Amino acid sequence: MKHVPHIVVPAPWEGKRINLSIVQWRHLTKVMRLKRGVEITYTDGLGTLGHGLLGSQEVERGEESQIERPSSLTLSVAPPANKDRQRFVVEKLAELGVARLQWLRTEHGSNRVANPAKVFSWVHTAVEQSRGAWLMETSSDLVPVDSLPPETVFCHPGGGEKPENAEFVAIGPEGGFTDDELPVGTPTWDLGPTILRVETAAIVAATRLLGD
Repeated sequence: MKHVPHIVVPAPWEGKRINLSIVQWRHLTKVMRLKRGVEITYTDGLGTLGHGLLGSQEVERGEESQIERPSSLTLSVAPPANKDRQRFVVEKLAELGVARLQWLRTEHGSNRVANPAKVFSWVHTAVEQSRGAWLMETSSDLVPVDSLPPETVFCHPGGGEKPENAEFVAIGPEGGFTDDELPVGTPTWDLGPTILRVETAAIVAATRLLGD
């Protein structure tokens, strides 16, 4: 099966053609070496998925459909100190179809995140790579643990079995959550017998919850 390029083009769209930015146009024609008339798929990142043709710095719109968001899962993750590892978290969760990622402020975490434009570009690239129709929601704000919804499940060694239908999950830093950080009576989830890196724990949790 031939490869069909997939791009994210922000809405609103008007008329029969969607204008592309000069950056997108150069990437498609110079880096990917695509020619006019080639088949291409496109999305607004808000659920609309279309099949069209590449024009002259534009996409000629074709058949379009509305795709349901693949999940309502929100992951709150303590950001790794290394920006490459932060990028890994963002890209993989976006590819898996996580609805929202927010960074978590913790006592043992680095509490430093990449700038919003950089994070958005990682999400953008991941959705194009995975041929998705929804952009994962992100924020550059660090959310304190005590502001999380009461139904949030905390991934923590010694916790319980996989929760059913969890929509809010928290991943702590490499040093783990302190006892004082975990709200009294909060549900916990043990991801396995080994201590996982932040990015590994986030992917394991998302995969197990979205795989059902």
